[in-house]
Amino acid sequence: MMSEERKKLPFVSIVIPTLNMREDIIKCLRFLRRLNYSKKYLELVVWDNGSTDGTQGEINRIFADMKNEGWNDLNIIQSKVNLGGFTSRDELFKRINPNTDYVLNIDDDVFLPGDCLTVLIRSLQQNPEAGIVGPRTVYDSSPEVTAHGAGFVNLWIGRYSDIDADSLVECDYVIGCCMLIKKKVILDLKGFDRDYYTSHGEVDFCLRARKKGYKIFYDPGIIVRHNVTMGGTKTLERIYYLYRNKLLVIRKNASLLQKITSLPLYTIFWVPKMIMDSILFHRGIKLDEWLVMLKAVSHAIINRVGKVDL
Repeated sequence: MMSEERKKLPFVSIVIPTLNMREDIIKCLRFLRRLNYSKKYLELVVWDNGSTDGTQGEINRIFADMKNEGWNDLNIIQSKVNLGGFTSRDELFKRINPNTDYVLNIDDDVFLPGDCLTVLIRSLQQNPEAGIVGPRTVYDSSPEVTAHGAGFVNLWIGRYSDIDADSLVECDYVIGCCMLIKKKVILDLKGFDRDYYTSHGEVDFCLRARKKGYKIFYDPGIIVRHNVTMGGTKTLERIYYLYRNKLLVIRKNASLLQKITSLPLYTIFWVPKMIMDSILFHRGIKLDEWLVMLKAVSHAIINRVGKVDL
Protein backbone atom coordinates (compact mmCIF):
# COMPACT_ATOMS: atom_id res chain seq x y z
CA MET A 1 0.00 0.00 0.00
CA MET A 2 1.31 3.48 -0.92
CA SER A 3 2.67 5.34 2.11
CA GLU A 4 1.23 8.65 3.26
CA GLU A 5 4.50 10.38 2.38
CA ARG A 6 4.42 8.99 -1.18
CA LYS A 7 0.85 10.24 -1.60
CA LYS A 8 1.96 13.75 -0.68
CA LEU A 9 5.29 13.78 -2.51
CA PRO A 10 5.27 13.05 -6.25
CA PHE A 11 8.43 11.65 -7.82
CA VAL A 12 10.36 14.30 -9.78
CA SER A 13 13.07 13.85 -12.39
CA ILE A 14 15.39 16.85 -12.79
CA VAL A 15 17.06 16.99 -16.20
CA ILE A 16 19.91 19.30 -17.23
CA PRO A 17 21.82 19.49 -20.53
CA THR A 18 25.25 21.11 -20.31
CA LEU A 19 28.30 22.02 -22.37
CA ASN A 20 31.45 23.69 -21.06
CA MET A 21 29.62 25.49 -18.24
CA ARG A 22 31.70 24.10 -15.38
CA GLU A 23 31.36 26.96 -12.91
CA ASP A 24 27.66 27.51 -13.58
CA ILE A 25 26.65 23.88 -13.20
CA ILE A 26 28.67 23.60 -9.97
CA LYS A 27 26.58 26.47 -8.62
CA CYS A 28 23.38 25.02 -10.11
CA LEU A 29 23.98 21.72 -8.30
CA ARG A 30 24.72 23.53 -5.08
CA PHE A 31 21.27 25.12 -5.17
CA LEU A 32 19.59 21.83 -6.14
CA ARG A 33 21.06 20.23 -3.02
CA ARG A 34 19.22 22.85 -0.94
CA LEU A 35 15.77 22.01 -2.30
CA ASN A 36 13.21 21.53 0.46
CA TYR A 37 12.06 18.20 -0.93
CA SER A 38 12.72 14.64 0.18
CA LYS A 39 15.66 13.48 -1.91
CA LYS A 40 14.38 9.92 -2.11
CA TYR A 41 11.67 11.24 -4.45
CA LEU A 42 14.19 13.03 -6.65
CA GLU A 43 16.46 11.88 -9.43
CA LEU A 44 18.93 14.06 -11.29
CA VAL A 45 20.10 13.30 -14.82
CA VAL A 46 22.70 15.47 -16.58
CA TRP A 47 23.46 15.23 -20.29
CA ASP A 48 26.97 16.46 -21.10
CA ASN A 49 27.41 17.43 -24.74
CA GLY A 50 31.14 16.75 -24.87
CA SER A 51 32.54 19.32 -22.44
CA THR A 52 36.28 19.93 -22.49
CA ASP A 53 36.52 22.23 -19.46
CA GLY A 54 36.44 19.60 -16.72
CA THR A 55 32.65 19.68 -16.31
CA GLN A 56 32.30 15.89 -16.29
CA GLY A 57 34.88 15.37 -13.58
CA GLU A 58 33.34 18.04 -11.36
CA ILE A 59 29.86 16.58 -11.73
CA ASN A 60 31.10 13.10 -10.87
CA ARG A 61 32.88 14.50 -7.81
CA ILE A 62 29.77 16.34 -6.63
CA PHE A 63 27.54 13.35 -7.32
CA ALA A 64 29.78 11.22 -5.08
CA ASP A 65 29.01 13.62 -2.21
CA MET A 66 25.31 13.83 -3.08
CA LYS A 67 24.89 10.06 -2.82
CA ASN A 68 25.11 10.47 0.96
CA GLU A 69 22.11 12.84 0.89
CA GLY A 70 19.57 10.18 -0.06
CA TRP A 71 18.93 11.06 -3.70
CA ASN A 72 16.97 8.32 -5.49
CA ASP A 73 19.36 8.41 -8.45
CA LEU A 74 22.17 10.54 -9.86
CA ASN A 75 23.33 10.05 -13.40
CA ILE A 76 25.55 11.81 -15.92
CA ILE A 77 25.37 10.82 -19.58
CA GLN A 78 28.39 11.73 -21.68
CA SER A 79 27.84 12.45 -25.35
CA LYS A 80 30.75 12.63 -27.77
CA VAL A 81 28.97 15.23 -29.89
CA ASN A 82 26.94 18.35 -29.14
CA LEU A 83 23.32 17.47 -29.74
CA GLY A 84 22.05 20.95 -28.90
CA GLY A 85 19.71 21.98 -26.13
CA PHE A 86 16.46 20.40 -27.25
CA THR A 87 17.77 17.17 -28.77
CA SER A 88 19.65 16.66 -25.50
CA ARG A 89 16.48 17.26 -23.51
CA ASP A 90 14.60 14.84 -25.73
CA GLU A 91 17.25 12.21 -25.00
CA LEU A 92 17.00 12.98 -21.27
CA PHE A 93 13.23 12.46 -21.34
CA LYS A 94 13.83 8.90 -22.57
CA ARG A 95 16.03 8.16 -19.56
CA ILE A 96 13.84 9.30 -16.67
CA ASN A 97 12.60 6.96 -13.96
CA PRO A 98 9.40 5.12 -15.03
CA ASN A 99 7.83 6.16 -11.70
CA THR A 100 8.30 9.86 -12.46
CA ASP A 101 5.27 12.10 -11.98
CA TYR A 102 6.88 15.38 -13.00
CA VAL A 103 9.97 16.46 -14.92
CA LEU A 104 11.81 19.61 -13.91
CA ASN A 105 13.59 20.79 -17.04
CA ILE A 106 16.30 23.36 -16.25
CA ASP A 107 19.36 24.98 -17.79
CA ASP A 108 22.80 24.55 -16.25
CA ASP A 109 23.01 28.27 -15.39
CA VAL A 110 19.76 28.42 -13.39
CA PHE A 111 19.74 28.73 -9.59
CA LEU A 112 16.60 27.59 -7.79
CA PRO A 113 15.15 28.69 -4.45
CA GLY A 114 14.58 26.00 -1.85
CA ASP A 115 10.79 25.95 -2.18
CA CYS A 116 10.79 25.87 -6.00
CA LEU A 117 9.51 22.33 -6.43
CA THR A 118 6.93 22.53 -3.67
CA VAL A 119 5.31 25.68 -5.07
CA LEU A 120 5.41 24.66 -8.74
CA ILE A 121 3.97 21.22 -8.00
CA ARG A 122 1.19 22.85 -5.98
CA SER A 123 0.36 25.09 -8.95
CA LEU A 124 -0.06 22.06 -11.20
CA GLN A 125 -2.03 20.08 -8.62
CA GLN A 126 -4.44 22.96 -7.96
CA ASN A 127 -5.13 23.32 -11.70
CA PRO A 128 -6.05 19.84 -13.00
CA GLU A 129 -6.00 20.94 -16.66
CA ALA A 130 -2.49 22.35 -16.31
CA GLY A 131 0.36 20.45 -17.94
CA ILE A 132 3.29 22.85 -17.61
CA VAL A 133 4.23 25.61 -15.20
CA GLY A 134 7.18 27.98 -15.14
CA PRO A 135 8.45 30.52 -12.58
CA ARG A 136 9.50 34.12 -12.91
CA THR A 137 13.15 34.20 -13.95
CA VAL A 138 15.39 37.15 -13.11
CA TYR A 139 18.92 38.03 -14.12
CA ASP A 140 21.45 36.63 -11.68
CA SER A 141 23.50 39.81 -12.02
CA SER A 142 20.40 42.04 -11.55
CA PRO A 143 17.80 40.06 -9.58
CA GLU A 144 15.47 43.06 -9.47
CA VAL A 145 15.00 42.75 -13.27
CA THR A 146 12.70 40.09 -14.73
CA ALA A 147 14.33 38.16 -17.56
CA HIS A 148 11.32 36.10 -18.64
CA GLY A 149 7.62 36.40 -17.86
CA ALA A 150 4.46 34.75 -19.17
CA GLY A 151 4.96 34.15 -22.90
CA PHE A 152 2.44 34.78 -25.67
CA VAL A 153 2.53 34.15 -29.42
CA ASN A 154 0.25 35.88 -31.90
CA LEU A 155 0.26 33.43 -34.79
CA TRP A 156 -1.75 35.85 -36.95
CA ILE A 157 1.06 38.41 -37.13
CA GLY A 158 4.06 36.35 -35.98
CA ARG A 159 4.59 38.40 -32.83
CA TYR A 160 6.13 37.14 -29.59
CA SER A 161 5.59 38.95 -26.28
CA ASP A 162 5.73 38.34 -22.56
CA ILE A 163 4.01 39.79 -19.51
CA ASP A 164 5.54 40.06 -16.06
CA ALA A 165 2.33 39.16 -14.22
CA ASP A 166 1.98 39.57 -10.45
CA SER A 167 0.01 36.36 -9.90
CA LEU A 168 -0.56 32.95 -11.46
CA VAL A 169 -1.65 33.43 -15.07
CA GLU A 170 -2.39 31.16 -18.01
CA CYS A 171 -0.21 31.83 -21.05
CA ASP A 172 0.95 30.35 -24.35
CA TYR A 173 4.41 29.30 -23.16
CA VAL A 174 6.98 29.57 -20.39
CA ILE A 175 10.72 29.87 -20.90
CA GLY A 176 12.62 26.59 -21.19
CA CYS A 177 15.36 27.42 -18.69
CA CYS A 178 13.03 26.27 -15.90
CA MET A 179 9.74 24.48 -16.49
CA LEU A 180 7.93 21.78 -14.53
CA ILE A 181 6.14 19.33 -16.82
CA LYS A 182 3.69 16.54 -16.08
CA LYS A 183 5.14 13.30 -17.43
CA LYS A 184 1.88 12.60 -19.25
CA VAL A 185 2.42 15.72 -21.35
CA ILE A 186 5.83 14.45 -22.46
CA LEU A 187 4.36 11.07 -23.36
CA ASP A 188 1.44 12.62 -25.26
CA LEU A 189 3.70 14.96 -27.24
CA LYS A 190 6.50 12.41 -27.67
CA GLY A 191 9.02 14.90 -26.28
CA PHE A 192 10.61 17.98 -27.79
CA ASP A 193 10.75 18.54 -31.54
CA ARG A 194 14.38 17.99 -32.53
CA ASP A 195 14.05 20.26 -35.57
CA TYR A 196 14.74 23.26 -33.33
CA TYR A 197 18.16 22.08 -32.10
CA THR A 198 18.34 25.11 -29.78
CA SER A 199 16.07 28.11 -29.11
CA HIS A 200 12.25 28.13 -29.17
CA GLY A 201 11.86 24.40 -28.74
CA GLU A 202 9.97 25.08 -25.51
CA VAL A 203 7.62 27.49 -27.31
CA ASP A 204 6.71 24.78 -29.81
CA PHE A 205 6.37 22.23 -26.98
CA CYS A 206 3.96 24.46 -25.04
CA LEU A 207 1.88 25.32 -28.11
CA ARG A 208 1.55 21.63 -28.97
CA ALA A 209 0.54 20.91 -25.38
CA ARG A 210 -2.19 23.55 -25.61
CA LYS A 211 -3.51 21.88 -28.76
CA LYS A 212 -3.77 18.66 -26.74
CA GLY A 213 -5.90 20.44 -24.16
CA TYR A 214 -3.27 21.17 -21.51
CA LYS A 215 -2.99 24.62 -19.94
CA ILE A 216 0.30 26.46 -19.47
CA PHE A 217 0.80 28.56 -16.36
CA TYR A 218 3.30 31.21 -15.28
CA ASP A 219 3.79 31.36 -11.51
CA PRO A 220 5.65 34.48 -10.32
CA GLY A 221 5.39 33.17 -6.76
CA ILE A 222 8.71 31.44 -7.42
CA ILE A 223 11.69 33.50 -8.53
CA VAL A 224 14.58 31.72 -10.24
CA ARG A 225 17.91 33.36 -11.02
CA HIS A 226 19.33 32.90 -14.52
CA ASN A 227 22.96 33.67 -15.27
CA VAL A 228 22.54 35.16 -18.73
CA THR A 229 23.50 38.48 -20.27
CA MET A 230 20.81 41.14 -20.21
CA GLY A 231 19.48 41.50 -23.72
CA GLY A 232 20.90 38.12 -24.71
CA THR A 233 24.16 37.16 -26.36
CA LYS A 234 24.74 38.21 -29.96
CA THR A 235 26.80 35.40 -31.48
CA LEU A 236 26.04 34.59 -35.10
CA GLU A 237 24.96 31.08 -34.14
CA ARG A 238 22.49 32.38 -31.55
CA ILE A 239 21.10 34.96 -33.99
CA TYR A 240 20.61 32.30 -36.66
CA TYR A 241 18.67 29.87 -34.46
CA LEU A 242 16.73 32.66 -32.79
CA TYR A 243 15.28 34.01 -36.02
CA ARG A 244 14.99 30.74 -37.92
CA ASN A 245 13.17 29.07 -35.06
CA LYS A 246 10.81 32.00 -34.42
CA LEU A 247 9.56 31.48 -37.97
CA LEU A 248 9.68 27.70 -37.62
CA VAL A 249 7.28 27.90 -34.66
CA ILE A 250 4.80 29.73 -36.90
CA ARG A 251 5.22 27.24 -39.74
CA LYS A 252 4.63 24.29 -37.47
CA ASN A 253 1.82 25.64 -35.27
CA ALA A 254 -0.18 28.21 -37.24
CA SER A 255 -3.32 27.35 -39.19
CA LEU A 256 -3.32 27.81 -42.98
CA LEU A 257 -5.13 31.14 -42.66
CA GLN A 258 -2.72 32.30 -39.95
CA LYS A 259 0.24 31.42 -42.18
CA ILE A 260 -1.28 33.41 -45.04
CA THR A 261 -1.30 36.50 -42.82
CA SER A 262 1.79 36.01 -40.65
CA LEU A 263 4.43 34.82 -43.12
CA PRO A 264 4.14 37.82 -45.48
CA LEU A 265 4.07 40.15 -42.45
CA TYR A 266 7.19 38.47 -41.11
CA THR A 267 8.99 39.10 -44.40
CA ILE A 268 7.72 42.64 -44.92
CA PHE A 269 7.86 43.93 -41.34
CA TRP A 270 9.90 41.71 -39.02
CA VAL A 271 12.95 41.26 -41.29
CA PRO A 272 13.51 45.03 -41.64
CA LYS A 273 12.96 45.36 -37.89
CA MET A 274 15.65 42.71 -37.27
CA ILE A 275 18.09 44.68 -39.41
CA MET A 276 17.19 47.96 -37.71
CA ASP A 277 17.67 46.38 -34.27
CA SER A 278 21.11 45.20 -35.39
CA ILE A 279 22.04 48.73 -36.52
CA LEU A 280 20.90 50.24 -33.24
CA PHE A 281 22.68 47.62 -31.15
CA HIS A 282 26.01 47.91 -32.97
CA ARG A 283 25.57 51.59 -33.85
CA GLY A 284 26.39 50.76 -37.41
CA ILE A 285 26.22 48.16 -40.16
CA LYS A 286 27.26 44.60 -39.32
CA LEU A 287 26.96 42.81 -42.65
CA ASP A 288 27.78 39.30 -41.40
CA GLU A 289 24.90 39.57 -38.92
CA TRP A 290 22.49 40.70 -41.63
CA LEU A 291 23.49 37.79 -43.84
CA VAL A 292 22.92 35.31 -41.01
CA MET A 293 19.47 36.81 -40.37
CA LEU A 294 18.53 36.46 -44.04
CA LYS A 295 19.88 32.92 -44.09
CA ALA A 296 17.79 32.11 -40.99
CA VAL A 297 14.60 33.36 -42.63
CA SER A 298 15.30 31.59 -45.93
CA HIS A 299 16.08 28.31 -44.16
CA ALA A 300 12.82 28.52 -42.22
CA ILE A 301 10.93 29.07 -45.47
CA ILE A 302 12.54 26.08 -47.22
CA ASN A 303 12.28 24.01 -44.02
CA ARG A 304 15.97 23.47 -43.40
CA VAL A 305 15.90 22.36 -39.77
CA GLY A 306 18.07 20.89 -37.03
CA LYS A 307 21.73 21.77 -36.65
CA VAL A 308 23.20 23.92 -39.43
CA ASP A 309 26.85 24.77 -39.99
CA LEU A 310 27.07 28.51 -40.59
